Amino acid sequence: MDSQAIEKIESLVHAAAIGNPGTDVPTMLVPAGYSLESLERYQQAPSRFRGTYATRSIEDFAAYIHAQTAPQVFVDIDDMDALAFFDLGDPAAPGHAEHRARLALQKTAPYQAALQAHERAFGQKELAHWIEDWHSHIEGESSQGHELSPKQLANLVRKIEIKATAERTHEEGDWNAKRTGLDALDASTGTDTPAVIRFTCLPYEGLQLRTFDLRVSILTDDEKPRIKLRIMGLEGIQEEIGAEFKQVLHAHLGDHATLLLGNFKR
Repeated sequence: MDSQAIEKIESLVHAAAIGNPGTDVPTMLVPAGYSLESLERYQQAPSRFRGTYATRSIEDFAAYIHAQTAPQVFVDIDDMDALAFFDLGDPAAPGHAEHRARLALQKTAPYQAALQAHERAFGQKELAHWIEDWHSHIEGESSQGHELSPKQLANLVRKIEIKATAERTHEEGDWNAKRTGLDALDASTGTDTPAVIRFTCLPYEGLQLRTFDLRVSILTDDEKPRIKLRIMGLEGIQEEIGAEFKQVLHAHLGDHATLLLGNFKR
């Protein structure tokens, strides 16, 4: 009998002497390297429930959670998502945290369009087309306080003209800017100019309608005017949306789940 055969026999004897390691999941020691091997895949059913349910629907997320026992939900209002654990346990009796549900809200197409327009400089034709594309979400206000329809807004944008005048000024406004020590560029559309674009949309499905006021200003540092849009108070609005997200989740889940702000990692 050669040395390799003797070693294999010794390994089998050692493995048999050790026996079952005593884990909850059926395992056994095998001679080659004495590694632990799970036999769970050969069982009729798994030893415990595992899996992650993922959705973008608040209603479906809540329905899944209500079908489970003792869920713990962690809400991230910055990323607008939530992660639920159904077997997390506690420090005295920890679980494996292998059964989860994830909710990840997705920005609606109109909300993405409003965010992409924020701090962006448009050409006249480009902005007019943008207004026409999203006309069902848009209303406007002129610099004189007149309400403007999407069509009126687009027409005013197309009619912007740049004129050079010999003036000295240190003032900057939404519709004028100093070019040199002697010359200034002024933009106008006649007697009235667009001042604010009001963009109303659902930011995320399941949350309430919101109106974003986009301030209109013109950049006159070139021969062709460029129009810049800026959402007023965007950070504050996004904080309100995050707070609403938690409130809506709490309304759907009630006392069935423990709801906490933040993330949980292990």
